[in-house]
Amino acid sequence: MEKQRNKFFSESCRRLLIKGLLIAAFFLIAGSTSIFAQILNPVEGQNFYVNDDIKFEVQVPKVLPAQIDVTLPEEIENTSFKTLRKVESEGGTKIEIWYSFSKPGTYTLPALNVKVKNSRKRYPFGPVAIAYNPKDLDPQCVILTDYGRNASFTVHAGEKIKFKLCLCYAVQLMQFSWDIPKDSLFTQVRTYDFTEIKQRDKVVSDELIPVSDFEWTPLVPGVMTFPSFKIVAVSYSGHKLEVPMPGITVTVLKERGGASTAADNLFSEAFDAAFLNEQEKEVVVVTEQDAQEIARLRKKEKSSFLFLHKNRKARAEYEKSLSLPYNQKEFALMWIFLAGAFVLALVVLLIIVIIKKNSLGVISVGIILICSLILFIYTFVQGNKNYAVTSGSEVFSIPEPAASAKSELPAGSRVQILSESGDWYFIRFGQTEGWCLKDGIILI
Repeated sequence: MEKQRNKFFSESCRRLLIKGLLIAAFFLIAGSTSIFAQILNPVEGQNFYVNDDIKFEVQVPKVLPAQIDVTLPEEIENTSFKTLRKVESEGGTKIEIWYSFSKPGTYTLPALNVKVKNSRKRYPFGPVAIAYNPKDLDPQCVILTDYGRNASFTVHAGEKIKFKLCLCYAVQLMQFSWDIPKDSLFTQVRTYDFTEIKQRDKVVSDELIPVSDFEWTPLVPGVMTFPSFKIVAVSYSGHKLEVPMPGITVTVLKERGGASTAADNLFSEAFDAAFLNEQEKEVVVVTEQDAQEIARLRKKEKSSFLFLHKNRKARAEYEKSLSLPYNQKEFALMWIFLAGAFVLALVVLLIIVIIKKNSLGVISVGIILICSLILFIYTFVQGNKNYAVTSGSEVFSIPEPAASAKSELPAGSRVQILSESGDWYFIRFGQTEGWCLKDGIILI
């Protein structure tokens, strides 16, 4: 019995010893991990530019600043130590250190040697990527295609190339035009706010700013240069500069599946279509007087009340006689007044049911009133959109007569006025947006 008791006691002691060792190892590993996990990382929210003071910091827990002695590491190439500070923070000490870098690149500084009370620790620096300050750089043009950024590529004749033209290091776009490439089809698909000559926020950034999307279809085999753009932009330093184009080479191979070129096919198709159109109908020329009459009829339709249907029919028949789209209806202003009157009536009704203390009636009328308010807001927004009729206008990418015309709108076209600047309207026609002189626009 005594022997068995000694064996049980020995086994219990062995188990307690193992548990104690495991617990000690756990705390030792946890403590060492917390030490090694502390890294002097660059503080977020600051700019990582050449010659700027970059701040790094690390938190040392449960130690006062007076108990910490820091030994600075040797400086590496293109780096310069600025200053160091120890601040009491969150029950410990925060070490803050500043460096500057004279050239762009990714840097990892040597570890910082720190003496905490009687023990020494090493705090490694986290990597930091340094770039040039956009304020010191001239505006640059970047072409994005499916093949990469400013990358040369190879395509077959007749294949459509979609690309986005972007700027960086620019705050304002002063001029934007292009020459249509020879032996190709070229279309502007979309423009962005940057082309409206609106001053961007005074935030220095190296991000790409989209200017416009294009589609380009080379038609003849050979080695071609990328379409040329003339861009004048203002840099962060305030200088007005012409932006150079990146050198992109496009190798155009023969069209897939045939010896004839895409230009021959497209030319023959266009010729046949033109011939058929001449046989089918006679072209009707819309004059400036016709555009004035269309604007008058549309204005009458917009302000109609009792005779809305009659006025709309008269306008549609006139536009149909000129072979113009006649299904674009004007939003009658009477709907705003009717919606407003309905809202007022519901407000009066709501007051009555509240006075009568009819809770069910209050809920019902309240719900209908909310829906009516939404309807009124919708009609108000629709009624306050500005539309006009063109008397034959050129659409420019920027409001400058010297800029190349992007396209020409035929007389009688209905356009939406988005904004105005001096003698110019910024208009939308279908998917196209651009600037037109006010002389060629007749407001509805």
